Amino acid sequence: MSVFNKINDILLNSNKPSIELEKLFKEDEFIKSDFRIIGDLKNVPQDKKFHPEGNVWNHTKMVVDLAARIKEYSENSKNFMWSSIFHDIGKVKTTRFIKGRYRSYNHDIEGEKITYKILKNYMNEEEAVNISEIVRFHMHHIYILKDLPFADIEKLIKSSNYNDIILLFICDKLGRGSKGIEEKIDTINEVEFILEKIERYEANINIEISKRLQKINDIVIK
Repeated sequence: MSVFNKINDILLNSNKPSIELEKLFKEDEFIKSDFRIIGDLKNVPQDKKFHPEGNVWNHTKMVVDLAARIKEYSENSKNFMWSSIFHDIGKVKTTRFIKGRYRSYNHDIEGEKITYKILKNYMNEEEAVNISEIVRFHMHHIYILKDLPFADIEKLIKSSNYNDIILLFICDKLGRGSKGIEEKIDTINEVEFILEKIERYEANINIEISKRLQKINDIVIK
């Protein structure tokens, strides 16, 4: 089985993908593959204030494991799970220590490019484009929440990946350090607030995702 197929199988069928992925990363076949860049995330530090869990791979493992728990609510579980493991891949090239902090400016933009460049060789064009787009939008929960100029809400709401982008917001936010119940509740409330802001652009766009959010809430608030 190829490295791609091994990762794909883990992402789609494991209840906690991080365990099997750690084992795979030690195999020579993985180390020589295009996917070795995922392993490079272990060498990318993050600001402890926002990421007490440590390096980018530690964060990614938490995101992937949570994504596995809620993937049944995604529109396309394969695309959703691949976007969860690639969402911060751009940090490999963009992370710098600036003014006393590790920063990764434009890692979402760079991540889209890297994701597409790799996955187009293993998936059909539509899948590679869709996964890359989810990666590109994964920072929008911050951009929208803080009214930053980087947000492109009009393009977001037109995306066929809208539902899965919102789900990745949740995973990305919760995949940090050790979150208590109150923090998890705050995260869900934060996503609901973001959805309200999006509805200023298009009313009723969140009817279905809001229903799913209630069920996801029962999964993550444990």
